[in-house]
Parts: sequence; structure tokens; C-alpha cells
Amino acid sequence: MIKWINFLHFYQPPTAQDNTTKQITKQCYQPLVDFLFKYKNIKITINISSCLTDRLFNLGYKKLLKDFSKLAECGQIEFVSSAAFHFILPLLPEKEIIKQIKINNEINKKHFGTGYNPKGFFLPEMAYTAKIGQIIKKLGFKYIILDQIAYNKSLKSEIDNNIKYKTPYGLLVVFRNRKISQTFVPETILSLLKQDSLKKQTTIITATDSELYGHRYWNWRPNYSELIKNKNIKTLTMSEYLNTIKIIKTIKPKKSSWESTKKELNAHIPFALWDNPKNAIHKKLWQLAKFALKLNYSNEKDINHFASRLHLEKGLASCTFWWASKKDFKLFSPQAWDPSMVEKGAHELLNSIRSLNKLANSNKLHAEKLFSEIRNLVWKKHWKTNEKKHEK
Repeated sequence: MIKWINFLHFYQPPTAQDNTTKQITKQCYQPLVDFLFKYKNIKITINISSCLTDRLFNLGYKKLLKDFSKLAECGQIEFVSSAAFHFILPLLPEKEIIKQIKINNEINKKHFGTGYNPKGFFLPEMAYTAKIGQIIKKLGFKYIILDQIAYNKSLKSEIDNNIKYKTPYGLLVVFRNRKISQTFVPETILSLLKQDSLKKQTTIITATDSELYGHRYWNWRPNYSELIKNKNIKTLTMSEYLNTIKIIKTIKPKKSSWESTKKELNAHIPFALWDNPKNAIHKKLWQLAKFALKLNYSNEKDINHFASRLHLEKGLASCTFWWASKKDFKLFSPQAWDPSMVEKGAHELLNSIRSLNKLANSNKLHAEKLFSEIRNLVWKKHWKTNEKKHEK
């Protein structure tokens, strides 16, 4: 018997084109919802970042949003909360962290109604620090989902899924299995079920982007169907799983993300994909981001403050920084480098400052200078890389 706790993260960058969101909705979101209606014994836990919820509503996918609500109301899915625009929360001031969580809940509650009642919280990219955990606990959430490397800085650490892990400040922690999560999960679990060595009950906790189903693996239904029809598989929501465990152990999770490596953690760079001190583009991006935040906060009475906020939130999304990391993920996904996405995000941060009506020209000129420096760094790196490829 295998108990499978499956967490899916629904998110699209706020700077993505409408056609991209429409394509992924057609490939992934709608087929996945239809699949859940067909197989009523499937239970999953999900996060939908509210910037995506709003985008789906504005693009006319109102029925899809209602379908999510129905699935939540009948207990097939459990919603957890997150940050509205998918910020890397440990890198932002507490005021902004709380604001993002409140915005996320307000928008999702508006669209999902009574079905949206999150007890858990998904940190974007599972980027965790104790300070963030304490804020989430104070806001009333019961549990968070972290990568297994947060347990003890190692992917070899033994996570006992028969133990309920708890932080010293009382927040429960569920750890995902990274190795299985980085595969096509239904296929991997099917292979485990077929192993003769699997004699006792096993609990498997996975957490992936929802786009795994239909966008990355187009032919996902056969394996998932075969798996869910197997009498030796049982699916649970996160809360259902936590309610089955009696043994409690207090732990102190480490600063990390769901992509952190042991080497990065030992070097005290827990969020290398978004804030690497050796990455010149990251350093300039954060100069501009912090400048934009400071000016937005100090100009709250500006007639264009709301427009400034919208640009700021789009620019601070994790993708702006992720696409500048240039990390090579080998087999799991393509290299994290897209100069256009970095420039888009930086441009949103610049527009946040440009939008403020009564701002001194000296501030605007400083922002323009920072943006130009970022743009030059990005495209210089891009064309240099291309030049080296052609030389080979």
C-alpha cells in the first residue's frame, strides 16, 4: 500500500503573454480539472497564485475557476495560500510579505468562495527562513511545505513520514521527496508498486509545478489513470495526512529553497537562483528592486500609486531573478537564462518608479541609470555566450 500526498503549484509569470497562459490552460489546467472530475477518488493539495487566478478570470476562464471551487467543496482538492505575485519572500521586508499574503487571500477568496479556506502555506520556490515561518504562523496558518534539503542540508537525510514535524514556534512542516518530485511522478510510483520489495505501507509526498501534467508530459493520463485505479494506492490531502500522525518531533528547518544544493547551503547562499552575490545581474536587479520598493512606500499618497504598485509587483516576481541565474539544471529543465524575461521584469520595476507623479527627477534618473546598467549586463552576457557557442 502506498499513501500518496500530491501537491501541485499553479503559477504563470505576471509578465507572461496572454497566449502563453491560454496555451497552458488548454494543455494542462483544464484537462487536469476534467481528470479530477472523472476520478473522484483522487485527492490533491494545490496552490494557485492569485496573479494567475486574476489572469484566468480576465481571460474568460470563469467556469474553470468554478470547477476548482466545486472540487474543493467536495474534498478532492485542498487549497493552500501563498504570495500573490510569487515573490521570494525571505528577500523582502516584512511589510511587503504580509501585504502579498493578504492580497493573495483576498483575490482567491473572491474567485473561489467558501471552497477557499487555506490551512497550509506554500512559500514560492519553497524559499524558507525561520523569520518567514514565524510570520506565516502569526497569520494563522497551520503548516508549510518544504523541500527535504531543509531538514538537514542534505538530500540523503531520512525523513520519516510517520512523524509530524514541528518548528519551535509551532508551525507544522511537511517535507517533499525531491528525487521523486523531479520525475514524472505517476510513472515512478507505478514502478514502486510493482517492486516485490515493497512489503510495508509507504507514504510518498511529492510537490511539483502543475504544468508537469500536460505541458511537460503531454501523454500523462495513461499512467495516472492506471495508478489511481490500483487498489494499493491511496491519495490524501495534506491536512488529511497530518491528521493521521500522532508522533510529533520539534525541528529547526534550514534556510533553503526547493532547488538548493548542499554546496550552496554550506556556502550560505540559500537562494542562489534569485540572489547570488557572485551574479552581477542579480546585484543590480536588487538595487533597482529595493529602490523601487522604497519609493513606492514613501509615495503612498501619489495619484499614481496604484499603477506604481502593479508594476512593482510584476517586477518583483521570482522569474525576473530566476531567468538571470543561468543555472544549468541538466536533465530536469532547461538552463535558467532568458534575457528577455529579465529585461521585462527590470522594465516593470523601472515603470513602477516612472509612474509616480510627484517624484523628483533625480530619483527617476537614478532608476533609468540602474535599468540601463542591467540591460547592458544582460545582453552583453547573452551575446558573449552565443559567440562562444559559435566558436565551438
